[in-house]
Amino acid sequence: MSDTISFRQQDGIATLSFDNPERRNALGSVELEAIEKALGALDDATRVLLITSSDDRVFCAGADLNQILDGSLDGDRFQSVTNQIAGLSVPTIAVLTGNVFGGGAELALSCDFRLGREDIVMRIPAAAIGLCYPVAGIERLTSRLGVSLARRLLVAAETFSADDMLTLGLVDRILPAAQLRAEAALYAESLLRLAPMAVTSMLTIIRQLEEGALDRKTAAGLANACSESQDVQEGILAQREKRAANFKNR
Repeated sequence: MSDTISFRQQDGIATLSFDNPERRNALGSVELEAIEKALGALDDATRVLLITSSDDRVFCAGADLNQILDGSLDGDRFQSVTNQIAGLSVPTIAVLTGNVFGGGAELALSCDFRLGREDIVMRIPAAAIGLCYPVAGIERLTSRLGVSLARRLLVAAETFSADDMLTLGLVDRILPAAQLRAEAALYAESLLRLAPMAVTSMLTIIRQLEEGALDRKTAAGLANACSESQDVQEGILAQREKRAANFKNR
């Protein structure tokens, strides 16, 4: 990893953490490379990825503007990383420990679930500083949020409070600062108790639908594989016996 990105995997849960508070956790070329290495290092035992920050003030400010402006980093590089996060085979949870700015909002929205602190804000200030947000990012945000909300976030550069974010679906839950990290860990653990084949299959289908590119043959194959799996038999038996299921991902 790097001095500004930490990564660990333990008991089925991977945690990727931003640790560059002096730069508001802006992601430059070094950080993006470290994130890519972490994503590539996810092992077969890992079934959930938490993305968070060691800083309680800022979750992430997105791409490093200094590097964008001096030409040493372009938006496509940042988009490549958010694409990889959005395409992971395991569920991803953004743990918004602090304010969310710029591409940090897109990175969070590339995750499957978002838990945020109750006093944070989100803003993409590209229009306020004269930048057009990268086209691929506009495409992702419009696809995920709808045209109206994407306009508010990008064109109007509105600032959204945590309550706004919850109402608009930008986050799934808001929590007091003292509870956020523990609740995120519990949420990750709850995903571990589910049948992994069913989780990843439905995740794949939902993502295809979101992109407007549902492959019905593939989707049907995934659904059928779950229906015929040992895990579904174990799940039904566990319900009858009123015990926790012991899923094997097969």
